[in-house]
Amino acid sequence: SMVLLGNGGHDLGARAQQIRNDLHARAGFSPGNLLDIQLDDRAVFLTRWQRLLQQTLAHTDDPALLKLKKLTAIWRERAAPNSVDYRLVRAFRNQVKAEVMAPFVAHVKQHYPDFSWPRLDNPEAAVWALVHQQPANLLDPRFKDWHALLIAAAKHVTDTLGSEPGGLAARTWGEVNHADIDHPLARALPGFLAHFLDMPDDELPGDHDMPRVAAPGFGASERLDVTPGHEARGILEMPGGQSDNPLSPYYGAGHEDWVHGRPTPLLPGPAQHTLTLEPAT
Repeated sequence: SMVLLGNGGHDLGARAQQIRNDLHARAGFSPGNLLDIQLDDRAVFLTRWQRLLQQTLAHTDDPALLKLKKLTAIWRERAAPNSVDYRLVRAFRNQVKAEVMAPFVAHVKQHYPDFSWPRLDNPEAAVWALVHQQPANLLDPRFKDWHALLIAAAKHVTDTLGSEPGGLAARTWGEVNHADIDHPLARALPGFLAHFLDMPDDELPGDHDMPRVAAPGFGASERLDVTPGHEARGILEMPGGQSDNPLSPYYGAGHEDWVHGRPTPLLPGPAQHTLTLEPAT
């Protein structure tokens, strides 16, 4: 299919796989079951990277790496706002990927100096294969062996995240994964006014490679769980409410429910206001 369509940066597939498995795990569905799947923030995809990190640090005596080992030893397997283990394992994976791909990128840059690895082209399969097969001819010559590369990636995590206030133990996932939902006009206004137009910058659970997709300025524009003919039991969550008028009492209505995954009814309640359009006389 890629020969016909090209590779424009297809998704890794971890999220789709987890959704499929969540669906297959149930014999039937009732209202709320699909919402439960949409709120699944389990880090199934990163579990193998947590194991790799623990294996890499098994015999270290470096104090900073021992701290990293301890903070990631208990794997809660969730991208929760208070998850330190998730953020550290995720950072390790990203750095391993950067270290593994560095010589390939450098080779291309010799011929095309402005080249950078496409943001949407994920080399996960290749990186994982290289890390486990460990071919000597494809190892960055900066490292004596593949274990040294993995240690360097872990050390990069401790050097960068550990140098921030509070150290590694304070590096929660919610610190970097927050809502960042801005009103389209906010950027044209002074900061003190823009603050009143934007949604609260909540810390969010979830990430890209799981059903509960969430990133700053990106995420589920709605969560819908409804069975045709049973709309009264349906659920609809929206991050910004139904009104785009900041002066409306309904501006941002439902945002907190969207943040916390609380089910809100699909159907409207009793009418509070009416808007009548009359032809000009």
